[in-house]
Amino acid sequence: MTQDMELFEKISMREKVKKELNDQHGPIRDALQDVRYKIAILSGKGGVGKTSAVVNIASVLKEMGHKVGILDADVHGPSVPKMTGLNKRTDLQGAWGMKPVLTDDGIKVMSVSLFWPGEATPVMWKGHYKARVIRQLLAAVRWDDLDYLLIDLPPGTGDEPVTIMKSIPGLDGVVVVTSPQEVSVAVCSKAISSANELGVKLLGLIENMSDFICPHCGGEIALLGKGRGEDLARTYKIPFLGRIPLNEMAGKAADEGVPVVLRYPDSPVSVAFRAVTDKMLAILKEKEEKKS
Repeated sequence: MTQDMELFEKISMREKVKKELNDQHGPIRDALQDVRYKIAILSGKGGVGKTSAVVNIASVLKEMGHKVGILDADVHGPSVPKMTGLNKRTDLQGAWGMKPVLTDDGIKVMSVSLFWPGEATPVMWKGHYKARVIRQLLAAVRWDDLDYLLIDLPPGTGDEPVTIMKSIPGLDGVVVVTSPQEVSVAVCSKAISSANELGVKLLGLIENMSDFICPHCGGEIALLGKGRGEDLARTYKIPFLGRIPLNEMAGKAADEGVPVVLRYPDSPVSVAFRAVTDKMLAILKEKEEKKS
């Protein structure tokens, strides 16, 4: 009897979440109607530099003259405001939604940390509640006219990333970020599989924290392994967008709250991020041409 009740409660919760998802699909579509491209950035595990990739790709797009926004959907570890130097609060407008905050270089940002009480206050929400909050954010934020919205997904394949990939009407695709370590690549394969199961297009894979480039001699050292990211992309037959080298300048820039492509524009890391962004745009263009 107890098992039957538990099963009934699970089914009821699943149906409730499904109904909420359907009910909010319209408002989410309305909120994102003026966003041309919606791209999610995913990683199988934390600590591979996913947020760094989001922030720097967004900055490269902004440099190109595009209108860019970032939704920081990592509820437990929202890092986008810190890495973009934001210490402002979002403007809560009641029934009229939420207004994203502008970075110094004009990128629109929305993150839980922009309206949370303090950095030391933990987010202790249960899975279904986190998913609900993310859907509400998707429906409530007023992005207005954007060329690109980058969504920084939480690591893994839990409720939050799956909810976002299922909730965004017309999601243009997912970019997967891994590091060259074998453990990261192994977990990253699960993230790729989850996107495939949901029918989301994989725009490509980035191998972050690749070869370390010696600042003295310029030599490359494979501290974390060699070529595993490209091998993974080849295995799953998805585009390999490129390698981002391991470099101390990226860490310094992040701590200063400035994207490395802006702080050190000629560094190897910045050059690599621009090349990765170019490849991503070429894939999006090809996708659009196939539609027409």
